[in-house]
Amino acid sequence: MFFFKRKAKDQPAGGQRAPAVTDEDLKYQEILKQTSLHTSELGLEASDVTGHVDGIKEQTRREVALFEELRDSAQRMSEANKVVDSAARNAQHVSGAARADMSRSDETIQKALGDIRDLSQSVHDIESELGGLNDAMVRVSKVAKGIGSIAKQTNLLALNATIEAARAGEAGQGFAVVAEEVKSLAGQTHDATSDIDRTLHELTEQTRGLIDTGGKSTERAKQVEKGTNAMQEVLDAVARAMGDVDNESARIASAVQEIDRYSDQTLDGLNEMADDVTGSLRKLEDAGSRLNQLLSFVEELMNLANASDVETEDTPYIRVATETAAQVSRAFEAAIRSGEITEADLFDEDYVPIPNTDPQQYTTRFVEFTDRVLPPIQEPVLESDPAIGGACAIDRNGYIPTHNLHVSKPQRPGQREWNNANSRNRRLWKDRTGQTAAKNQRPWLLQTYRRDMGGGKFVLMRDCSAPITVNGRHWGAMRILYKL
Repeated sequence: MFFFKRKAKDQPAGGQRAPAVTDEDLKYQEILKQTSLHTSELGLEASDVTGHVDGIKEQTRREVALFEELRDSAQRMSEANKVVDSAARNAQHVSGAARADMSRSDETIQKALGDIRDLSQSVHDIESELGGLNDAMVRVSKVAKGIGSIAKQTNLLALNATIEAARAGEAGQGFAVVAEEVKSLAGQTHDATSDIDRTLHELTEQTRGLIDTGGKSTERAKQVEKGTNAMQEVLDAVARAMGDVDNESARIASAVQEIDRYSDQTLDGLNEMADDVTGSLRKLEDAGSRLNQLLSFVEELMNLANASDVETEDTPYIRVATETAAQVSRAFEAAIRSGEITEADLFDEDYVPIPNTDPQQYTTRFVEFTDRVLPPIQEPVLESDPAIGGACAIDRNGYIPTHNLHVSKPQRPGQREWNNANSRNRRLWKDRTGQTAAKNQRPWLLQTYRRDMGGGKFVLMRDCSAPITVNGRHWGAMRILYKL
């Protein structure tokens, strides 16, 4: 800590009365007060700007990560599209070859279908011819039966002639011979017509069998013809479909090539944008680093302006911070001496995550102890001045075990923003102000604090902290947050 203090005038010897305060002294005090005021205001503004830059940096980091994801996705899409392009080309080639094969085999298929139709027609014609043959045999059978009847009549006539020739005696001898021959011929005719009739009967039965079989064959032939016609329709449909597939494959291949071209352009654009955003992030990080340096410099000016004997608007809060830190130190040391807590437990750094908390909360071996000891010290400080917005002890690692009661409410599941504003205890704070206060071992430290209340809301405050020591060991700090 650098102390900014005006050089004292020479003091009179022998215990003489000190000279009265001069106008120069008053001007000096006023300058220091104004310096303290303006540096504090500058610090708050610098802290706010730094906070905004940090917010932009976080947003830009998310954008960089998003662009990386987009770039990876675009790269994968481009690679996948190339696979699709290759598959589309292959499909087009296959469909074109299949279409050509269909065209080449169409003549053979048509000939085979024609042969099937001809066979069907032949079966139908055979059935018709068998029907005609059956009709002819029926007519022949009728004729044969007529001949048989004539033969019977002839045989009767021959028998009568024989009888008459016998009556005629010698005169009928020649007629008897003729009658006998006629009788013999009639018998032979009867036998022949009987054979013809039997043969015709057998042929008729066989023909009827053939006709029945032919009828069934004709029905099958009709079914085959129907199937052949359906096959022709299917083959025609397949040919049309193959043509459509070939045409669509060509369109798909063309579209995929177009997509591939646009994918490459998109990937190039994303790469360029990602490089630009990454470059912007680097510039923001550099600007943030410079702003943090400026903020540290301004805060150092705040501390220098308050290091003199001149009373500034921050002086009362410096006293509150140092006195409260001393009170906490005494309470901690007394508890160790009485055995209420061991020094090892008080300096525990095993921060155990509390399940199902958001933001994450932690517990340690000293939490129950600080919950008993710190509220009686911290709450009166908070209530002593309406400008004070917080009074809490923070350990050297940025852990606040026990906060003020109004911001130590149980968390609500699924309500991160509410929890962030109302459940600020049991948490490890990694912000610049909190970490600097926690690690500071100077008598006191003034900083600016951009308090995150959740939901994108921030409150600009001043932060005065003083170290808490326990038996010579640095435990942490007492932080007084106030707004003037």
